[in-house]
Amino acid sequence: MIEKKYDFRKFLDTVHQKNLRDFSFVKNSNETEINGQYAIVIPENVSDFIKNTAKDFADYLLVSMEISVRIITEKDADTKNIIRLTFDPSLKVKRSFRLTCTADTITIEGADERGIAMGCYYLENVMSMREAPYIPQTAGLLKEPLFSPRMIHSAYEMDVFTENYLKRVAHSGFDTIIVYLQNDANHGIHGPCDFTQLIDQAEAAGLDVYLYSRIINKYHPSDPEAKAFYEAQYGGLFKRYPKAKGLILVGESCQFPSHDPNTTRSIASFSECCFRPGGKAAPGWWPCTDFPEFVKMIQDSVHKYTPDADIVFWTYNWAYAPKDLRVKLIENLPQDVTVQLNFAMHDNVKIWGTQERALDYTLSCTGPSQLFQDEGAAAKKRNMKLYTISNTAGKTWDIGTVPYLPTPQQWGKRMENLVAAKENYGLQGLMETHHYGWYPSFISDLAKWMFWSNGPALPDILRSLAARDFSAETADTVVNVWNDWSNALSQFITPIEDQYGPCRLGPTYPLIFEGVSLRLTFGMPMTFPWTESCKAKIAFPVYQVVNDPDGLDMGIRRVKAEIKHLPEVIALWNNGADKLESLLPQVPERKHANCRQMIAVARYIANTLTTTMNVKKWWLENRKLILEDDPVKAREILDRIIQIAKDEIENATNTIPLVREHSVLGYEPSMDYVTTVPQLEWKIRQVKSVLELDIPKYLKGIETAEQLEKE
Repeated sequence: MIEKKYDFRKFLDTVHQKNLRDFSFVKNSNETEINGQYAIVIPENVSDFIKNTAKDFADYLLVSMEISVRIITEKDADTKNIIRLTFDPSLKVKRSFRLTCTADTITIEGADERGIAMGCYYLENVMSMREAPYIPQTAGLLKEPLFSPRMIHSAYEMDVFTENYLKRVAHSGFDTIIVYLQNDANHGIHGPCDFTQLIDQAEAAGLDVYLYSRIINKYHPSDPEAKAFYEAQYGGLFKRYPKAKGLILVGESCQFPSHDPNTTRSIASFSECCFRPGGKAAPGWWPCTDFPEFVKMIQDSVHKYTPDADIVFWTYNWAYAPKDLRVKLIENLPQDVTVQLNFAMHDNVKIWGTQERALDYTLSCTGPSQLFQDEGAAAKKRNMKLYTISNTAGKTWDIGTVPYLPTPQQWGKRMENLVAAKENYGLQGLMETHHYGWYPSFISDLAKWMFWSNGPALPDILRSLAARDFSAETADTVVNVWNDWSNALSQFITPIEDQYGPCRLGPTYPLIFEGVSLRLTFGMPMTFPWTESCKAKIAFPVYQVVNDPDGLDMGIRRVKAEIKHLPEVIALWNNGADKLESLLPQVPERKHANCRQMIAVARYIANTLTTTMNVKKWWLENRKLILEDDPVKAREILDRIIQIAKDEIENATNTIPLVREHSVLGYEPSMDYVTTVPQLEWKIRQVKSVLELDIPKYLKGIETAEQLEKE
C-alpha cells in the first residue's frame, strides 16, 4: 500500500489497536478470563477522570479483545465477575497501584486517580502481550513507577498534541509532555499556541506539562532592569499558566549576557556559539559562574506565582568544559533546582583501531558517561533532584529520521543502567526524547515493563514481545535478529559529521563533486530541498570531516576505518531484515503491517548507512583526485568516483519503495520531511548531473594533461 505524507498520524491518533486477540489461545489454570459477564465497578461520586478511565478500559476490551462489559457503581455491584477500581491511601508513591486477581474478581487499588489509570493500562499491557483477555492471578502485586517525570516531545508535529495522541502517551507510561515556549508567552515554536487548552487536555489524559524556554534574556541579573524583566517574562508565564508543572532551562535556548570572563559576555546566534574570536564561547555554551544567580532570579519569579513549579537546569551545552568548572557550577546552584544531565555523551570510544567521541543523543554507548558520573556525583552530594535525557522513548540522533531504533537489547542495557543510576546517583526523572518526538513502538513497550517495580527480567520481556509481534514459533529467531541489530548499532559510534549529515538526512544526502569548483549543478543551485514546513534546518548537506583534537582521532584515520568496517554493519541490518521477511509466512496476517514496518525501518537504516559509507568514500576519493597530477592515476580515481555515484543512485532508488509505503520514514518533527520520493528523485538527478556534466568536464582536463605529456 502507498501512504500519503503524514498518514502515520492516523496511527498516533489510534488509542486502542484492533485485532490484538488470538481466539485460539486457551486460558491457563492460574489465569482469570475477562468475558462479557464482567462489569467495571467504580466508586460513587467519582471524578470525570475516573469515569473516563473506566470508559477507556471498556473501550480497550471492546476494540482490542472484542469483549463488551458494563460500567457500574459500587451500589449495583455483585461480589464476583467484577473489575473494581478503587483507592488505597496507604500507597505513598504517586501513580502506583496494587493489583489483586482472584478466580472471578480483579481489583485495582490506586494511590491516586492516575494510579488507578495506570493499573488499567497495566491490565491492557498484560492482555496485549498475552493476546487474550487472561490475567495471571495474584494476591496483591504492587507496581510503582521507578521514574517521574517521564517526559516526551511530540512526534506528531512540534508542540502539537491531539486529544487521542495525549491518551496514547499516557497509556505508554509517560506522565509528562514538553512544549517549547518562544519569547512571547503565548507562542510555541510554530507561532501562537493555546497553552491553556493544551494543559487542560493533558491533565484530562493524566499528564503534566513542562515548558521548554526559548526566551531571550536581555539582562544580567545584576542589571537594574533585571528583576522587573524576569518577573514579567517568567513570573508572568506561570501567572498565565499556573497549572504548568515545570520549566526547562538549557544554555543555548536561554542565553543571557553573562559577566563570566571566560565567555564573550554577549548573546550569540547558534553559528557563533563557540567559535568566536579569542576562542571564548558565548554564555549559553559555557558553565558561567553567574548561572546560579540567573537561575535563582528565574526561580524566584516563577515561585511567586507557582511555588511548587519544577525548575530544571540542563547542563548539555558545556560538556566539553573542564570538569572542575562544571562541578563547581552544580555546587553553587540553588539547592532546590533540578539538575538534568546527558546520560551518554562525550565519552571517547576506541573502536576499529581508531578513536571516536560519543556526541549528542546516541545509543551506541549505553551510559552512564563519565560526564554523567562527574556531575551526577556533585548533584547527589548536595541531595539535589536529578534528571537525565535518556532517549528511552525509542529514538536518538544516530539515525535521524526513523520512528524508532529496533535494537531492544541495546535499549535494555540503557534502561538497566538508568535503574542502577537511580540507586547510585538518586536519578529521579527522565527526558525520554528530544524534539524528534515519541512514536509508539515495541521499544516504548519495553520501557513500560522496565521502568516499573516488580517486573519480569529483560530476556523474558524480549521473548514475549517477539511472540506478540511475530509469533511464538518465530520468537527466538526474532530475538536473535534484534540482537544482531543491537550489535550493529553499538559498533558504529556516529561521528558528528554523520550525526549532522547523512545519518540525519538519510539517502537524500547529496554527493557534491569537488573536482569542478565555482559551478552550480545543472539547472539548480546546490541547496538541499527542504520542505516549506521545515522549521529547523539542523543538518549540514555539505560533508566535511571534523578534526577535533579533543578526543577524536585524525579525521582521515577515522574515515578509512569506517569505510572498511561499515559494510559489516550494513550487512547485519540487511541480513536481519531478510530473516524477518522470510518469517512472514509463519506470522498471523493481522500482524503483517507492523512486521513490515519494522523490516522497512531496518532497510531504511541500512540504506542510510550505505549513503554514509558512500559519502565517506566520495569525500576521500575527491580529495585524492584534487591532489593527483598524474593523469593515469587521476583516471583510476575518477573511475572509482563514478562507481560510487552509480552505487549511490541505486541506493537512493532502492529507498523509494520504503518511503512510499511508510510515511513515517524520512520525517522528523522539527525538520519535517527530509527523505520523500520527490527528495530522493532530486538526489538522483543531482548525482546524475555530476556524472553527465561535472565529471566529463574534469575528464577533459585529464585528457589535456595526457596530450601535453605526449608532446
